[in-house]
Amino acid sequence: MTGEALLEVRDLTRYFPIGGGMPFGRTAGLVKAVDGVSFTVQPGKTLALVGESGCGKTTTAKLILRLDTPTAGEVRLEGEDVHALAGPALRRFRTRVQAVFQDPWSSLNPRMRVRDLVAEPLVVNQRVDRREVDRKVAKVLEDVGLRPEQARNFPHEFSGGQRQRIAIASALISNPRLIVLDEPVSALDVSIRSQIMNLFKDLQAEYGVGYLLVAHDLGTTRYMADEIAVMYLGKVVEIAPTETLFAAPRHPYTRALFSAALPIHPDSSHEEIVLQGEVPSPIDPPSGCSFHPRCPEKIGRICEQTTPPLLGDRARHCVACHLYPQGPDAAAEEPDRA
Repeated sequence: MTGEALLEVRDLTRYFPIGGGMPFGRTAGLVKAVDGVSFTVQPGKTLALVGESGCGKTTTAKLILRLDTPTAGEVRLEGEDVHALAGPALRRFRTRVQAVFQDPWSSLNPRMRVRDLVAEPLVVNQRVDRREVDRKVAKVLEDVGLRPEQARNFPHEFSGGQRQRIAIASALISNPRLIVLDEPVSALDVSIRSQIMNLFKDLQAEYGVGYLLVAHDLGTTRYMADEIAVMYLGKVVEIAPTETLFAAPRHPYTRALFSAALPIHPDSSHEEIVLQGEVPSPIDPPSGCSFHPRCPEKIGRICEQTTPPLLGDRARHCVACHLYPQGPDAAAEEPDRA
């Protein structure tokens, strides 16, 4: 990767205390929802966060959007510490970072007309006169495939796909640098998902916006993302360019995750990996590698006792696994089992 990152996440951590009825307000433990996550999003590119439910994807997205406060670590947008912003700098952040959420039926205020819904990020965070607002609303509605005159309508007058287009228009109107996409097509009919995914790609090319895509559907991820970070139990265990990762996944969890997805063609064969046991509790995660209780390739005490670092190569393929002590391109050397 070259050039300055649009978004840089450094050792991001979010622990939630558990009261558990302890006296004097003491905590009974901590839920380690996000545990030392690091990645970057480049300008005009898409990074996807994938993993099982509860792996920390959505909490990570909330921390980036300032909907939650990290326990430790940093989120930097174009070099600025997001969680240190206040006053005018915070208002600028609200225009530079927007979000499109999963459910277009609940993310839009049913009492507001489309014109006001789309214009809200602009009106709240910038001083723009009414004529300019109307011009920008009409332009962005056309960009997402709606008619300008539909700005007079209410959300209930639109289909699910059209509602998601309205949400996209609202996210775009302030000309943001980054949009967080939280499962943006999973609630839509299969017949229109490809339309919305193509729309996202076309708008990215036109506006030069970067996306952080939170998704569990690997088909959507492969089509939209330039790079993928795989999360397990609050940690990033592998990160690589999309086609590199699909062609040669390294981490045992990534291989198992990919094997569980439906093949592109019904007649194609693929390796089926069945993981034993359940995902451990984030209240009491395993020592060492958090995946070792379920890993079919565990190699001994080092997996149980030592947390593997996330090591990478020049191609930006990084993996946190003791099978690759020098990174994903290293020959698998079996560590000392003693």
